Amino acid sequence: MRTSTVVSVKKDGTGTIISRYYFSPQMLAMIDQLSGMQAQGGAGPAGNLGMIADMAKPDKETLVADAFHFGEGVRYAKHEPGKDDEGWEGYTVIYEFDDVTKIQIDQNSVPGKAKEFVEASGEDIDAEKGGKLTFDLKDDTLTIYSTFAKAGMGSMIDQEKLDQAKAMNMAPSQAMNMSAGMAQGMRAGFFVRAEDGIVETDATHVSGNLIILSDADIPKVMQDPDFGAFLDASVEDPDMVTPEKVKELFKEIEAMTVELSEEITVKLK
Repeated sequence: MRTSTVVSVKKDGTGTIISRYYFSPQMLAMIDQLSGMQAQGGAGPAGNLGMIADMAKPDKETLVADAFHFGEGVRYAKHEPGKDDEGWEGYTVIYEFDDVTKIQIDQNSVPGKAKEFVEASGEDIDAEKGGKLTFDLKDDTLTIYSTFAKAGMGSMIDQEKLDQAKAMNMAPSQAMNMSAGMAQGMRAGFFVRAEDGIVETDATHVSGNLIILSDADIPKVMQDPDFGAFLDASVEDPDMVTPEKVKELFKEIEAMTVELSEEITVKLK
């Protein structure tokens, strides 16, 4: 999946949330094939595969209901189904809000069908686990509070996957490289746009009026040699995995941009 979320804010606190979700044609074709096998009583993976296919083509009612998960007063404006420039199928949905200080983006903000799929697999959505994005606005100064980087540090090392690689006599970097093949094209990002421009900001990553909180080319991150070396070293010495070391790693991975500050100020035009 490719996904991006852009919170666009005006100086009066109003704005929009633009979320994009696109799915590879290979994955959707595989789901169609496996769903057909299940319908005919053949072998196939457990779970509701139709739920995944529905994520790529949500109905308006589902998207209207999802507005609630972005915060109080957020309302559905419109959505546009279709394909991106590389033929991935999905949609862009736009929500509107009147008060940015009531916006909260976390794991609960993912599309409804995604939550249903996770819950159907026997897991729960943990809103705190994936980080949170909130805002404050005083006069013309927007403050962005983000725990995305901190949450990313906590999930950077998956001990279960490291143990699996070790059991197969395989270095974690090798296992990650193999997995990267199934993630080709995947990308995820969160951004904040000052709709009328930025006077000044202490954000680290800024492009015009766009502030980049996180942006990752997933397979390239998985294949990054610095990331691979860090994984391999963490198996030999788990105590080396500290927040400070992970922060340094984030700076080294070329295919990933992360705002490490948890509090960012932006003076809006």
